[in-house]
Formats: sequence, C-alpha cells, structure tokens
Amino acid sequence: MRNIKLLPVEKATIAYIIITTIYLLLFIGKLDSPWIYFGIRVGVTLAILLLAWLEKDKFNPVVSFIRYVFPFALLSYWYPETYYYNEFIFPNLDSYFIAADQALFGCQPSLEFSKWLPQAWFSELMYFGYFSYYFIFFGTALWCYIYKKEIANKAVFMFVCSFYFYYVVFIILPVVGPQFYYSPPVSEVPDGYLFSRIMRFLQATGEKPTGAFPSSHVGITFTVIIFMYRYCRHLLKYALPLFFILVLSTVYIKAHYVIDVIGGFISAALFYPMVRWIYGKFDVKSHQAS
Repeated sequence: MRNIKLLPVEKATIAYIIITTIYLLLFIGKLDSPWIYFGIRVGVTLAILLLAWLEKDKFNPVVSFIRYVFPFALLSYWYPETYYYNEFIFPNLDSYFIAADQALFGCQPSLEFSKWLPQAWFSELMYFGYFSYYFIFFGTALWCYIYKKEIANKAVFMFVCSFYFYYVVFIILPVVGPQFYYSPPVSEVPDGYLFSRIMRFLQATGEKPTGAFPSSHVGITFTVIIFMYRYCRHLLKYALPLFFILVLSTVYIKAHYVIDVIGGFISAALFYPMVRWIYGKFDVKSHQAS
C-alpha cells in the first residue's frame, strides 16, 4: 500500500468509519447482528484503499470518477443506518421539539401548514422543492467535476464531510420528525402529482425514522449555497429559488419541525468553517483554492 494517496474525502470517510466503529463497540451489547456493521466498515475501507491503489502510479479517468462519486453513494447507507443505533444514549426526543414549536408559534406548523394550503398544485410544488435537494448538491458537485476541477475535491469534501457531522448528531439525538412521530391521518400530506409520487416512493424505500434535528436538507443545502457564493456564484440564480421552496417544503411535507429548520441554518453556519478547516489539514494544496 506504499505510495497510495487518499483524497481528503476518503480520509474523512475513514475517520467517520473509525468514530462510528468506536461508538458501536461501546454499545455492542445493544446491537442486533453487530458483525454486519463491522463487516461493512471493513469492506468500505478496503474498497477505498483499492481504488486509491489503482491510481497510485497513473491517473485513470474512470477510477478517478468512481473515487469522486463513491463517498456520495455511501451516504445512502450511512444515513438510514443511524436509525438502528441512535437510541443507545437518549430515548426518542420528539416531544421536546414539539414543545419548542408550540412555545415559539402557539401551534404545530408542521401539522397546520398542509391544512392551510391543501391544493394539489401547492403540494406538488412542495414535493418538488424537497426533491430539489438532490439537484442542488449532486448537481453542484457534478458541475465542479466537469467544469472546475481545481475545486472538485474541495466540493465533494465539504458536502460529504458535512453529512458526516450531521450523522453524528443524528446518532446522539434521536428525533424522527412529524411524518414518523404522528400516525395517519395526522401524518398525511395532500396529494400532488409526479413529484409527490417520486418522493413517497423514495421515502418508502430508503427513508428511516431518524435524522430530523437539525434538518440536514436545510443544512446541507445551505452549505452548498455558501460554497456556491465563494466559488461558483453564477449558480446561485438557479439554486436560491429552489432553496427557498425547499425550506418551506421540509415543514409542509412533515419531514421536520420548524425548530429543525432553524437548527439546519445554525448548524450549517457552524459546520462550514469546521469542515473547511479539516479540509486544510487533510490537503495542504487546499489553501491554493481557498
């Protein structure tokens, strides 16, 4: 493995694996089939090292692209995985967040919003806004890889490492959000058209009752907006309208309490400089793109 050079995002992924492995070892007695979790971590680490080894002597465009997208692909596993061990420290905390919304607004906006505007066209707009999350952060990462390679590694690191920060919070603070905490018909959202069906399919197949506070939808997208402002400002004219709709949608479709949305903004403002600092430690060349 000599002469292997890991990308900053690969180092961050291995760091996340180490941190969560320590956590799982501390609570191994509470895990069902614990060796599955450890086996997946070993497999992911070996895959990262193998991909780096394949490029140790010569740049390979195919391997390079795989290394770029692999950490994004892993997020689809790391996020729902938090559900299986996020109540080892605290029990479900939704009641506290419901109380916070009640104290702030005198009602439950996550339950009332869809009652105020139940029209199908508005519901569709909200589902589209929630789905635009994928357009914004995947699209920005892909744009950087194609058009501005000098910041591509920084982009994927900033986005993926921010996810890792959120996942650690989700492990410690088990909040599931209105869509899971309440039962039908209270948890139901008015039907829309195409995007309501797409999102409901994604929620049914890949969503788990975890990760409501802070809202990573808001936090990650705000992180991308900050990144755009610094490095590709012209993309903001496309992203900002979508971001506005996305923020509203998180409450409308009952994915989050309003306090989660506020937490998303605050957490992104805190995590961004931390992640940027870590990137500087992982890649001395990063200062050239700062």
